[in-house]
Amino acid sequence: MCGVDSKDGKKKCGLNLCCSYYGWCGTNTTHCGNKDEHGFDTPCQKGFGKCELVKPPSCGKDSGSASNGRRIAYYQSWNTRQRPCNRIWPDQINTAGLTHMNFAFASIDPETFRIRPMHPDDVDLYRRFTALQSPKLQTWIAVGGWDFSDVGPTHETWSKMASTKENRAAFVDSALQFMKEYGFQGLDIDWEYPVAADRGGSEGDTANLVSLVIELRKTFGKSFGLSSILAPDFWYLSNMDPKAMEAQVDWFNFMAYDLHGAWDQNTPGLGNKIRPHTDLREIEKDLLPLWYNELNPKKVNLGVAYYGRGYTASDKKCLQFGCEFSGPSAASNCTKAPGLLSNHEISRLIKDKNLKPELMKDAAVKQIAWDDQWIGYDDDETHNMKLAHANERCLGGSFIWSIDFGSGSGTG
Repeated sequence: MCGVDSKDGKKKCGLNLCCSYYGWCGTNTTHCGNKDEHGFDTPCQKGFGKCELVKPPSCGKDSGSASNGRRIAYYQSWNTRQRPCNRIWPDQINTAGLTHMNFAFASIDPETFRIRPMHPDDVDLYRRFTALQSPKLQTWIAVGGWDFSDVGPTHETWSKMASTKENRAAFVDSALQFMKEYGFQGLDIDWEYPVAADRGGSEGDTANLVSLVIELRKTFGKSFGLSSILAPDFWYLSNMDPKAMEAQVDWFNFMAYDLHGAWDQNTPGLGNKIRPHTDLREIEKDLLPLWYNELNPKKVNLGVAYYGRGYTASDKKCLQFGCEFSGPSAASNCTKAPGLLSNHEISRLIKDKNLKPELMKDAAVKQIAWDDQWIGYDDDETHNMKLAHANERCLGGSFIWSIDFGSGSGTG
């Protein structure tokens, strides 16, 4: 809670959001206004964040700020080890139109806090990956990842590394040496869950992350690039301070995907309802906190997915947005992940089963369904719809998760 109802009566809202009369942070009239939906006086608590609605930036859909801006792609190195088919090696990546590529991911030694390869096989891939550099294309290394803070050896590594100047210095020095050794031109910080205790975080993470990027930039100067991810979930996003990081990073990558999935089944307020994982209406709401934080939109890249999320419907006769599901969709033969299909697999599925994709225009998402299976995904048409919205919001570019999901059939 925030405001006078918080534990010490002094807690402010992260990202400068409004603190409601009842002590909750948010971005709508309930939080930022003076009356509730019934007309009762419930004034926003001043001094704990903004107390006014903030309008998002507006540049027009034809501004070209994002569609003509940065075009970044992540590459999942483990696809070459884990997939029995559709393996994409660095020299098979479709680099057309890209300005930057991020190799996902390098790890951090939990004892020394120095960057190290995630897997021994990655060392060979580094050379093949950085060989793709050109005057128009840079290759960067991304560190961490979504499962880096799962329970295990690196559960608390981000938090512990960032907690002291000495630990940060070890990381910063190793980052510089790592990039020089393997030929990378920039570093992407993929710390997705600062502060979150269940992901190894601690209270000081917000300020310590800011210190980390300041020290990285001081060491890198203009010789190497620096970026950071931004989570779409407000709980995780509020534990970051993008505005304080803005001057140090070249840009932020806003992960506008995986907003929903079969995990919703155990989430209060969501439950087992079929929802697309890249609904543009939700993305618009998820971007709002950045504008309360007064972040420069040109520093933000919008994430687009090259994969779909799917469900197994509870009733074969109900295969639409809002229908109930019993679990994730069946795993495919290449990605082998229940509830996920790459765009390459989706294209093949549409052809093999003669499916007719349906555009969910308001959500800017495509859907396909057969038997008891439902998949929501993005293709060129919906990617362009999302880029048009990114143009309207003055964003500086976009990024792909991940390019190996849409670079052809590969090998195997």
